[in-house]
Parts: sequence; structure tokens; C-alpha cells
Amino acid sequence: MARSDTVTKLALDEFAQIIGLNPMAFNGFSSSLFPNNVCGDIFFQYDWQHSDRIGRETIAQAINQAEMEMEAEAGFMLMPTWTTEERLGYPRPGIPGVFGLDGRNTRGLPKSVEAKKGLIISGGIQEKTLLGNASAIVRSDVDGDGYAETATVTTAVTFTDTNEVRIYYASEDGDDAYEIRPAKVTISGGFATIVFKSWQVPVLGKLEQLDAPVLDAAVAANYETTVDVYRVRNDPSTQLQFMWESSDLNCCGTCVACQFGTQAGCFHLRDPRRGVLVPTPGSWNATDLAFDSAEFSVCRDPDQIRLWYYSGWKDGTVKRPYVEMSNYWKFAVAVFAISKFERAVCGCSNVNQFVEKWRRDAAFHSMTEGGFQVTAEMMSNKLGTSLGAIYAYRQIHRNGVRIIK
Repeated sequence: MARSDTVTKLALDEFAQIIGLNPMAFNGFSSSLFPNNVCGDIFFQYDWQHSDRIGRETIAQAINQAEMEMEAEAGFMLMPTWTTEERLGYPRPGIPGVFGLDGRNTRGLPKSVEAKKGLIISGGIQEKTLLGNASAIVRSDVDGDGYAETATVTTAVTFTDTNEVRIYYASEDGDDAYEIRPAKVTISGGFATIVFKSWQVPVLGKLEQLDAPVLDAAVAANYETTVDVYRVRNDPSTQLQFMWESSDLNCCGTCVACQFGTQAGCFHLRDPRRGVLVPTPGSWNATDLAFDSAEFSVCRDPDQIRLWYYSGWKDGTVKRPYVEMSNYWKFAVAVFAISKFERAVCGCSNVNQFVEKWRRDAAFHSMTEGGFQVTAEMMSNKLGTSLGAIYAYRQIHRNGVRIIK
């Protein structure tokens, strides 16, 4: 897998495919299997490992920046993602100096708050459980071209949701920076079968060498032979924490100076799209796998709440909507990231022409370079005036997409 210390939602291998890079070369492999592809520039992990091309780490940083800026403008995560310890103020009465006492609004229903992100799926935190430690990778030549490009891993499972199966480089404790993506997963007869490309698992140690070598795709020793398989899912037991400032008004005999009094809780969704949720005191029942209701432990409304939740754009047309980014966003993220590059990607003219197109600045008008007719709205958009930024901005602002926060 083309990996990086900077975690991105768009897999680096998918980015390479979008802009037309040779997938083996992008992962550091050299091969004679592409006689019709003159663009065989080998990519390395860092810029300094080669003098005239951009490294995978730099590409990942641009993708991550593009994703963050697009999410801030859209009002939601571009794919399902966990948010941890988001702090919000609890609703207060409109009259200064007045306290709420029962957590109810004027209709007599529990008060609601609006999270910073929309498209909330559920409250909870990420849970990872190891399913297969150092599971063997079986390589095979499915298409008979002389190269065993298909990598397969099989492990026993007790569930049927393919969204919960993910693979990582072995001995990396399931670190997201070492997840192998993309991958296809099927579950049948109590076994999960994960299929991906062999070039996604170059030997990790060789990528970090000061004099990183070009990897010969025909040498088996240049590939990892095992991966760790994890079950990754939402754990709803941690959702919300009520917080009270220390005060004589707390009716609390155990309050500590300069610390918040706290109480666990959960929430239900009043408007999932906008992220409007209803906080409720409660304690997790590990037997029933649900929250038991409770009353506020302090005799007034809390001052703040802390949230843990799972949210983001979920595309039902893809096979694993909780794991895969929608095709609607992939191209937009890629071209917006490209617009942030400060130099050419490699020596391949077809790739560089694609990159240069999306890097062009619509604010620059010239008779020799060619001008653009762009609306004032586009010229003042928050993402920028490169063609890549404008494309991403338009995707966000199509009818019914953006959530105003």
C-alpha cells in the first residue's frame, strides 16, 4: 500500500489511479510488464529520496489539507469518521443570570444542541479488535500475465458486516497510518476473504531507507508476507459527558476546585443531517448493551457537554459505504490536492499536463496564457481560485449537499 504518516480519507493508491500514475511505480516497484507505458518514474516515500519528483508523504499532506478544507466548507466529514471529545455549550435561558433547572425546553422536551459536524450516524468511539495476527498473504496470477498481482488473505469471523473488516501492516498495532487500502472484502461461511493488489504491500523497511532502492517487482522478498486483520466498528458505550463548573449552586458535596463535575450520558438524534442531538443522562449497561436512564447528578443544567460520535457522508452505491469514500468526492479531493502542489509530480508529460490544468489560477488573466470567465462567487470562494479549488467548491455547493454551520 502506498502509505504515509499523514492519514488521508482518499487512499493514496486511488489518488494515483485518478491522476494516471502507474500503480506499481507509485508504490516503488520497477517492472517490464507495462510495454505501452512510457511513464514509469519510480516514486519514493520522501521528496529527499529523489531529486526531481514528489514523495508520497508530500502527496498525502496535500490530500489531507484538501479534505480538511472541503469538510470545513461542507459542514460534514467526507466519509464516516469518528469525532472525539468535541466540547459544546449547553443551552441557557435567554435571561442573563438565570439557570435552567430541568434540562427541558419550552415544549417540555429535552433540550437539544447542534454538533459542529452534520450527517451524524451514531454516538460512540472507534473500537478495534484483532482478528488475525500475522495472517498469511497468498499471491496469485489470476490473469496469467506472469505476475502474481492478486493478494488474498483469509480469516475466521463471527459477524457478517464487511464494513468491519480492515487490514494493516503486521506488528503496527492497527495504526491507521498503516492500513492497506483499498481492499475488497467478502464474508461467507464464517470466513472473511480480503483481496487487494500485491504492489500495495512493499516491504515496509525498504521504503524508509536513506538510500531507498527501486524494488524489483519480480523478487518475492520485496513484498510483505503477512498482515494483521482487525474488526473495526463503532462502540456506542461512550457518547456524551455533561460538565458543571464548580460552584455552591451545584448542590454537590464532592466538587473539586478548578475542575468540572461530570456525568455520563447518551443522545438521540433530532436532526441527523444538521447534527442536532438531544443529550440525556444515562449509564451504559454492558449486559443489555444500552443506556439506563438517569437524572442530572447536579441540581441545575450543565454548563457544557463533551461529545463522541460517528458521522460523515455515506454512499449507499459503494460496496462498503462505511469504509470507502464516495466517487462523488474522490475526484474533487484529488484535483483540489493537486492544486496545492508546488512543483511537477514526475517526469511524465501526460500526468504533468493533468496536474498543470488543475493548478491553473482562474484569477490570472492573460492573452498569452488564456483567460477565464468566472463568477464573483467563484472568485471569492474560501477554497481558492485554482481550477481544482473551484471544482471542489462546486461539488460542495450543489443543491442539497452543503450543510450550513
